[in-house]
Amino acid sequence: MSGSSERDVAGRGAAGAGAADVRLERLGIVSYTNVAPLHWGLTPWDGPETRSEFVRGVPTELNAALMAGDIDLTLISSIEFVRHRRQLRALPDFSIATLGPVYSVMLFHWRPWDELRGARIAVTTHSATSVQLLSVLLAEDGLDAELVPMAPDLETMLQSCDAALLIGDAALREAVSRRRVGGRRPQVTDLGEAWYRHTRLPFTFAVWASLDDRPPSDMLVARFRAAREAGLGRLAEVARVEAERLGLSEAVVQRYLANFRYYLELPDRDGLLAFARASDPGFEDAQLRFWDL
Repeated sequence: MSGSSERDVAGRGAAGAGAADVRLERLGIVSYTNVAPLHWGLTPWDGPETRSEFVRGVPTELNAALMAGDIDLTLISSIEFVRHRRQLRALPDFSIATLGPVYSVMLFHWRPWDELRGARIAVTTHSATSVQLLSVLLAEDGLDAELVPMAPDLETMLQSCDAALLIGDAALREAVSRRRVGGRRPQVTDLGEAWYRHTRLPFTFAVWASLDDRPPSDMLVARFRAAREAGLGRLAEVARVEAERLGLSEAVVQRYLANFRYYLELPDRDGLLAFARASDPGFEDAQLRFWDL
């Protein structure tokens, strides 16, 4: 197991050729705190039948790399799984989902939510699913708004727009700090909580997926399942490491991580299907496909 088997998605290219009978699996790893329990202690392996390479990046980068065939498996945004459902299959028992608040997909806004009609809303360029979720929620409440893609910096976003959508670690830090921006403190709406109010279902933000002609190996699935069990079994340790990295308290991060649903259980699939129907009028439930593992 070697750190040389890790790289950034920006540096992707043709993988080096190995032994003809050894399969290389290139795995996209999202380095967000809420994903940490899923690959706790997981390192690239070099076995007699399969070896792996880890590629790190933000969701939009890894989604694109998967569709381009530059990686073999990644945690793909739910909306990309829906949009590319004819090319993709997902692992049947892995998810990033919440029932209610998510704490890291947050809309910061100057006006109250129900007064956002006609607003300019800056949206992060790092997550397609969160932007689509915002669109669905606005439409449910009859609110037309202009969505403006911007780099995820709260101050810059709120200087030129009425609201700003952040995700991941940046959203979590800003939501916890509730700091003033330009002398004012913005209101905050948790999109996971807003989804639950509308549907009473979990929201599934992402699943692990691969192209449908590249089934994951038994070794990969076994190692991923073992890593998840290790991460959830040592959640306090995961939270301690992530809290130090984020500059937040261990208690805040442990509560945050304990809130997630990582197994894609039936209610999580129901939430995923509801989101797909709301996002694509032509969607049919049977079109989402999962590996039989």
